[in-house]
Amino acid sequence: MDFKRVFDLLMMSNINSEDVSKLIAEASTMDLSDEENQRILIRKGCSLANKEISPDMEDRIISILKEKGISNDLFSYIK
Repeated sequence: MDFKRVFDLLMMSNINSEDVSKLIAEASTMDLSDEENQRILIRKGCSLANKEISPDMEDRIISILKEKGISNDLFSYIK
């Protein structure tokens, strides 16, 4: 996973850098091939950004992860 890209996107959202670092540290210890772990991280990232995510958008992100893995295309959905 491109944690630098995730970190950069979260930092652009004016999120506390300590909270972002904690989320990245947590993600680095998780099995990211597990869909439930992916969903947990998506929700936590949205929570840090004070953004709500619809179940449909979450499903779309999970679908992209299954199809393409972590890629720059994925990040275009998280703006």
